[in-house]
Amino acid sequence: MAYVSQSAIGRVTPGLREASLIEWVTPDLSAAQPFVTALNASGFRVNAVTSPSGTASALILAHGLASPRETLHADAVAALKINAQQLEAQGGTVILLQDTGGLFQPHDHRAWRGGLSGLARTAAREFTAATIRLIDIDVAGFGTALAASHLAEELLTGGTAPTAGLSPAGRYLPQDTDFTLPRNQPGRLGAQDVILVTGGARGVTADCVIELARRTGARFALLGRSEITPWPAGLPVTTDEKALRGALAKAAKDAGEKITPAALNRRARALLSGAEIRETLDAIARAGGEAHYIPADVSDPAALGAALANIRSQLGEITGLVHGAGVLADKLIREKTPEQIARVFGPKIGGLEALISQLDTSQLKTVVFFSSVAARYGNAGQADYAMANEILNRMAWWLKSANPTAAITSINWGPWDGGMVDDGLRAKFAELGVPLISKAAGANAFADAVLAGAACPVELVAGAEIAHV
Repeated sequence: MAYVSQSAIGRVTPGLREASLIEWVTPDLSAAQPFVTALNASGFRVNAVTSPSGTASALILAHGLASPRETLHADAVAALKINAQQLEAQGGTVILLQDTGGLFQPHDHRAWRGGLSGLARTAAREFTAATIRLIDIDVAGFGTALAASHLAEELLTGGTAPTAGLSPAGRYLPQDTDFTLPRNQPGRLGAQDVILVTGGARGVTADCVIELARRTGARFALLGRSEITPWPAGLPVTTDEKALRGALAKAAKDAGEKITPAALNRRARALLSGAEIRETLDAIARAGGEAHYIPADVSDPAALGAALANIRSQLGEITGLVHGAGVLADKLIREKTPEQIARVFGPKIGGLEALISQLDTSQLKTVVFFSSVAARYGNAGQADYAMANEILNRMAWWLKSANPTAAITSINWGPWDGGMVDDGLRAKFAELGVPLISKAAGANAFADAVLAGAACPVELVAGAEIAHV
């Protein structure tokens, strides 16, 4: 941890002294009053509002202190959208506040509120002329009056530090530290273990599970939304989508069936998805493990409950969880809709909530979340994805505090050379100098983390090298 005394910090956060008015944005005006009073007493000009005017040159978004956790992330995006035009054209200052204990390491339900740092990092990439900061302040630990005083001091002395934590222990600055994972730790997991994997029948999650099967011989229950579509008899087997569409079109014509291009595409994708799932199951078996696939939407509590009952009856009690489910809905903050945010949050956060409610996490030997470097560093167009993955990072700390002997980690993956990275993206990453993670390197890093047990860091940043937070 990096604690810093306030006397060692620099200057006033840029743009706050110069602002004719700072808008403190919150759904709860009464809760804002102690903070507004303390800031005004420190020489700032602050007014509490429930929605930005769109003309203020400085905003303090306090949704992470006051909004219901179910809506706070979408509320913060909506507030930024109102000021997006000004932030793009003229810059300005935005301070986002959240309470995850002041250390970004919550040990309680505040972990669910921890995604705004992902929004702040993404906003900094989209509004490059603006000053964007995220402050994690332990309101519960300080008490409201003292928290307000410490926040005023941070804004007076914290300068441009993009993220900072304030707690009774001091001022905390998150940072990455190089870390080497131990390899091939014995006895952590074995053939008796049952690992539940969401989103694990396809893509990079499948690559990771196959390597873990090779090292442990464990049993795996793979949950995914797709049904396994049987391959039609007489249809040439291929993984080339264009060739498959052509074969399907010919088969439909020969059968006298009229099929639209959209229906043809859906049929081809369903067949390729089913083929990929079957190949994953076969690969796990070849690696020495046992795998079962259960079609279920992890964010649907009823469907998940039925799937878990099925797993327990077939394989036994679940001893590990790998949460890899996720979808994208990329748009810039100024274009982001509540529906897109809900779509991205559904499998990652709604799914995690359903899992946590139906699993006894204190009995799990390992919990691994598939997060993203978008959470750690931001990525233009991925505010919702960054927020959802940052919540996974905070949730890992909460679970670790309750189960310290388990291997609990949230891996902030960089881009893999595979999965959603096609030739166009591969060329873009090469131009930017961003190294891709090979399938072998990524799968080995995952297995190393799982088998490291309690020694595994709670947060890992996985790119060209592994770092921990």
